[in-house]
Amino acid sequence: MKTFKNMHVLLLKGGNGSERDVSLNTAKVCADAIKQIGHKITEIDIAEINILNLKKIDADICFNALHGDYGEDGSIQGLLNLLKIPYTHSGVAASAIAMNKINFKRIITSATQYSDDPIHFPKTLDLKNNGKFYEVDYDGKFVIKPIKGGSSVGVNIVYSGEKIPQKNILINEELMAEIFVGSIELTVTVLKDNPLCVTEITTDNEKEFYNYNAKYDENGSFHKIPADIPKIIYDKAMSWALKAHQIIGCKGISRTDFRYDAKEKKLYMLELNTQPGMTHTSLSPEQASYCGLGLKDMIKIILEEARHE
Repeated sequence: MKTFKNMHVLLLKGGNGSERDVSLNTAKVCADAIKQIGHKITEIDIAEINILNLKKIDADICFNALHGDYGEDGSIQGLLNLLKIPYTHSGVAASAIAMNKINFKRIITSATQYSDDPIHFPKTLDLKNNGKFYEVDYDGKFVIKPIKGGSSVGVNIVYSGEKIPQKNILINEELMAEIFVGSIELTVTVLKDNPLCVTEITTDNEKEFYNYNAKYDENGSFHKIPADIPKIIYDKAMSWALKAHQIIGCKGISRTDFRYDAKEKKLYMLELNTQPGMTHTSLSPEQASYCGLGLKDMIKIILEEARHE
């Protein structure tokens, strides 16, 4: 690899998945920062080329700005490993584990259950399809969401007594259900094995969760840094985020989401994102800024951590 001051960066973006727009927005912000740092950059939308031709670009390093399928599930990571192109963010195993919420819960629970500070998740409910509606054997508010995917695409809160209409874009095997827990949404970014801070997230409609629109619309959500929660819970969220990051072997950056039940004083981990959004409304750049890191500083760290496996 050339010196860090003289690199040709291949930036991957787009794709055909449900998170294409998020990827394109992330790519724009990151590409601008990479140019400001002084690197040469070639941007590639993987929906528009034969990705087997990536080697011909002769880049020193790949910045992965993809989200969702292929870019976040270990697929593109495996290809880049074969091509021996160093890339940012997590590798094959960590990406695949984090992308599958069921497997992630099982691995983190198993790894910490006998420790002094076991990580807790919302209870997973049995999900069935009677041919017309999805149902769960639970009388209370619960969340139904895709097992794989991010950006809250396809996530719905179901209230007691309601039925879930079958969605054409999702099949039974792709869905999971969990008990709805807590009233406070929290998140922690880990950058190069350092948890940055805890952000508390609220929306302009208290009945809404942190859905796709809340994440990416201007003023769709409000972020309080640091989160206004008890110090013991704040410290626990920071510790858990780092533990999860390290247990599954994340690289560079990750962001872990939580729910806090203030009444029961109990913290729940929800999921870990190996490809956090880097748009102007995204949480990770905001947390880095709170810690005194500009976007260029953050991108430099992510680039410096790039490796192939």
